[in-house]
Amino acid sequence: MTQITLNIPDNELGFFMKLIEKFNYEPLINDFSINQEMKNVLDERRATSSNEDYVSWEEVKKQIRFKSK
Repeated sequence: MTQITLNIPDNELGFFMKLIEKFNYEPLINDFSINQEMKNVLDERRATSSNEDYVSWEEVKKQIRFKSK
């Protein structure tokens, strides 16, 4: 499956989403932004860490425990 990233003007988002629904496409909305302060913190952490500090995503998934309802 191919993914395409588009920048849609806010005033046209409603129309665009209706169009996507007409074609039965599944929208994936990532409304995520990071400010400069957050970028600086992440850059500092990367600069002061070593490979031994990292855990693979596969290992993290094994360690995650979900609370039952």
